[in-house]
Amino acid sequence: MITIVAIEYTQSGERIIMLDVVQISYHEEYADENFEILKLFAPFAKRVQGVKGIFNAHKAAAKLSETSHFYVIDADAVISERFSFEYRPRSSVEVYPGVKETDCVHVWRSINPVNELIYGYGGAKLFPRKALLEARNWNVDMTTTIGCPFRPQMEISNITAFNTSPFDTWKSAFRECTKLASSIIPGGDNIDNQYRMDIWCTKGKKQPYGPYAIMGANQGRDFGTHYRNDLKSLNKINDFQWLQKKFDAVKDDV
Repeated sequence: MITIVAIEYTQSGERIIMLDVVQISYHEEYADENFEILKLFAPFAKRVQGVKGIFNAHKAAAKLSETSHFYVIDADAVISERFSFEYRPRSSVEVYPGVKETDCVHVWRSINPVNELIYGYGGAKLFPRKALLEARNWNVDMTTTIGCPFRPQMEISNITAFNTSPFDTWKSAFRECTKLASSIIPGGDNIDNQYRMDIWCTKGKKQPYGPYAIMGANQGRDFGTHYRNDLKSLNKINDFQWLQKKFDAVKDDV
């Protein structure tokens, strides 16, 4: 088997192996088109397709990767022209006292096309491969599952074009507002969470499938608030079959 990796050279001629970039998709309508755009910025990008369960899909991405850290790009992400995959975490730099860059999950910001929010939702993520391979417990949100500190990156990596159908739009809003309402992400800023949730629940009605985003956001807020201390129930937001049934029961209410 021949391994193909992306290699760059510094001005001094130093050989650098670029970190793997993996798109994860699960029947998203524009996954193929977005992957072609991704390859303009990461020609050696890889794909994980159709793996059921977000945790399992990320595990598959870690197994596919051959570098110490790897980027994960969602299938609905349209990469920004200004973004590059040059960032490499350094073991010589501490992000927090005693915590190195290499020990963190890094998350970039994305633009929400429905309500114009800009934060980590749907942005590029960089995972330590070993930590993800060894992860055994699923904690609702992928960035907090592997026990690594979370480090936000301020650069915008993409537009997260989730509003491509009634279900995909509703599902995305429902899942995100469940997380915001339940405060499932450790260290999250509750003031920021409340502000973002308010925007999700009220803004964007005139955008494509905007009413489904607003409906999903409000229902996700209610679900996350009600099951705030019930991890088993919160985990249902990662079961797409459960989400489809829930959407089918409410889709005519929009």
